[in-house]
Order: sequence, then structure tokens, then C-alpha cells
Amino acid sequence: MRKAIMYLLLALGIVLGVMFVGGALAGFAAGFIDGWNDAAPGSVGAQQAMACMMAAMAVLVCGLLQWVFLRWGFASYDSGRVPGGLRTRVLTLLLIVMGGMAFVYALVYNPLAEPDGTVFTESDPSTRDVYLWIKTYPLLSLPFIILVEATAALVLYGGVLREILAWKHRPHIVIPLFAAAFSAFTFLSGNVALGLPSMMVALVEAWTYETTRSVIPVIIGDAFFWVVLILMLGQPLPWWGVFIAAAVIVPAAYKLGEVMDTFKPID
Repeated sequence: MRKAIMYLLLALGIVLGVMFVGGALAGFAAGFIDGWNDAAPGSVGAQQAMACMMAAMAVLVCGLLQWVFLRWGFASYDSGRVPGGLRTRVLTLLLIVMGGMAFVYALVYNPLAEPDGTVFTESDPSTRDVYLWIKTYPLLSLPFIILVEATAALVLYGGVLREILAWKHRPHIVIPLFAAAFSAFTFLSGNVALGLPSMMVALVEAWTYETTRSVIPVIIGDAFFWVVLILMLGQPLPWWGVFIAAAVIVPAAYKLGEVMDTFKPID
């Protein structure tokens, strides 16, 4: 358990350290651009520079976390426990589940489809601009998103969850608590309506890691989740679509559990 806490603190320290230094540099660069152009603070040029520097900082954070956790053996990209003959079946079922989850997520929160076809209303125009950029430039945004998701999976599942399960291998208790803690960050960010979908995604991913002991299927599932979500952005979705999503998710998740049960670790 001490290692799991250490991994969390290490990741948090790297994120805060880079963001603190990078944020100061970004602010200085924005002020310099405004002064050079004799523009009011927060001009378009300064905002673009800030956005580029923030994206560069995110890539740097991911690169550092990947290097540290892989270099020191805190996590890995091992293929895990999935038998070779079952990998395609596991991935196919997982992609069906994650695709359905993305549809549910878009039903709850879809900034580009407001006010129709969504439960949670986004009031921040900058957030809508980010989603609009993702929708407009998917081939540029997807690699960045996948890098962030892969880094999060490596740290949270391949590092933290692995150590917690090694300390107390009680997945039926640990995984729901882990998913609840994961969704708590969504509540803290103010997106209350996303708490349940986020917890559902975390449950599926955590259980997938527990049975496969590999972050690779989790990352592939995350990537497919974002592909479906990007396709859904801006599309008004009917409320009854949740029943269609459930009709897809439930049997696929049940079958996925059956398949993974054949090679899951023994308590």
C-alpha cells in the first residue's frame, strides 16, 4: 500500500512541478506577446501561445511519467495473462462495452449538442472551444488524447491499482472503491452528472486490468471510447438511447466477464 501512495505522490509531484514552472513561463510568454503587439492583455495571439504551451506541458508531463514509471519498473506494458487464442475475443467484447459507454457519456455530457440531447449543460465557452477543436481536428487531437489516456492507465492501473491488489487481493472490494475514488474527481471538477458514467468506465477498466494484468487492453479500450465520443460530439441524441446502449453494454460486459473468468488471478 505504501508503494501505491508513493506512486500517486510521485505522479502528482511531476504534474505539479511541470505545471508550476511551465505555467509561469506561459504567463511570461503571453505577457511578452501582448507587449510586443501593443495589445490588451489576453489577446488572441497570447491565447494561442498559452494553448500551445499548455499542450506542450501536457506532452512533457506524459513523457516524464512514462519514462519514470517504465525506467524504474513501477509499471510496464506487459501483455499480461490473456491467452493468445482469447486476445481477439477479449478486445472485441471490450470495444463493444467501451463504445456503449461512450454513447452513454455523450447522452449525459455533449457540449456541442446543447441544449438538446444532453443532461449536463456546459456553461464554460472555453470548454466548448476545446471540444470543437477536437471535433474539427480529430486526427491531430486523437494521438494527444491517447497519449494522456495511456499515461493515466500506466500510472493508475499498472502502478497504483497493481500495488493495492498486491497488498490486499480482494478485487470485489478494491475495484469498486477504486472506481468510486476515480469518479470523485469528476464530482470535484463540478461535472456531477458525469460521476456515474465515469465510475462505470473505471469499473470496466479496473476489472479488465485485474483479470488481464495488462494496461494494453485498457489503453485500446480508451482509444476506442474517444473515437466513438468524437463521432457523437455535436449530435443531438434521444434520451431513450440509454436503453439501446444498455442493451449493448450489459450482454457484452457479461460475456466479457465470462471469458476473462477463465484466466483471472486466483484470490
